[in-house]
Amino acid sequence: MRSLIAVLGLAAAIVLASADGDAGEPAVRRLRVEVDGNLARVGFDLAGGLTPRFVERVQSGLPTGFVYRLELLKDRKRWFDHGVEQATFQVFAMYDAATRGYLVNYKLDGKLVESRMVRDLADLETAMTRVEGLPVFHLDNLPRSWRLLVRVQADVGTRTLLGLLPTRLTTEWAESSKFRSLNELPDRP
Repeated sequence: MRSLIAVLGLAAAIVLASADGDAGEPAVRRLRVEVDGNLARVGFDLAGGLTPRFVERVQSGLPTGFVYRLELLKDRKRWFDHGVEQATFQVFAMYDAATRGYLVNYKLDGKLVESRMVRDLADLETAMTRVEGLPVFHLDNLPRSWRLLVRVQADVGTRTLLGLLPTRLTTEWAESSKFRSLNELPDRP
């Protein structure tokens, strides 16, 4: 019994030591949705995403970033209701030693939507963790009577468990306030 407790204690210590060691867990904050015609524009912030390990990886020249998963959901009345639509938003940065800046690329569902160059770490943090007015979900086929919401989760890196098993570090899901499309379509199931 003592050896089992010792093994479990050792495993817990290894798991805790393999994490980045940051006091605060990364989290999606200030999630907001603006309905612009038949388009849902999403904004949010990622708090605690730029860890010292993250900055070290970027400054070494490795492409490093975050993957945000977004889901458009019907306000669930029943347990078997499913999501309406999903999207993936990727933000990756790479340090360019020649220009002494960071090239930041933004992809929505695998398609490049923007690239920009930033010069310092403060601008890099803003460019990678603050999303404003992202035109992500089309609402033209959704009835106005549906109450909708958006939820967002971010992949913020990896770690190893027990020194062997790589796992992804993800934030908890953040949910927006409920909203409706501006369509005048009749109800449908």
